[in-house]
Amino acid sequence: MAKRGTIDDFKANVAADFARPNLFQVDLNFPTGIINNSSLIELGKFTVRAANLPSSQIGVIEVPFRGHKLKVAGDRTFEDWTVSIINDVNFTTRTAVEAWMESIQELDSGVGATDLDYLVSRATVSQLNRDDSILATYELYNMYPSTLNQIDLSFDTADEIQTFDVTFSYSHWERTL
Repeated sequence: MAKRGTIDDFKANVAADFARPNLFQVDLNFPTGIINNSSLIELGKFTVRAANLPSSQIGVIEVPFRGHKLKVAGDRTFEDWTVSIINDVNFTTRTAVEAWMESIQELDSGVGATDLDYLVSRATVSQLNRDDSILATYELYNMYPSTLNQIDLSFDTADEIQTFDVTFSYSHWERTL
């Protein structure tokens, strides 16, 4: 019979501590031509309540051959990235996202900016260690807000902080650390 590991065996095989999902930092950069508020980056470090390390998928191309299918790697795609933001009483981050989206396409006329560099920005999301050092950093490129979710209002939620979600589309990410 194979030996089952003990908790001490498990602990001995763990090189260090484990990463914690609540230790992270997000730096949202806004296009400078649209939002000229450098304090937004600093504010975002504290008001992004939830995020994720981005994902990617490599597609599958199935090539039929005599009743079988040979699976060949296809192109890489990147899923949209959603962050949950704590709303302050000045609506600072929400107002900035609304202005960014308005510059992409105006609410009333459908007119928008024509320079792609004017519309996109970058963001970084970092996994932190318990000593506040950075374990890993991912940078998202050519990012823009594609969905600004509603803010729920209710008399029943007296002891909660108001939050809203923003979904960003982007071209790709790179792990920079």
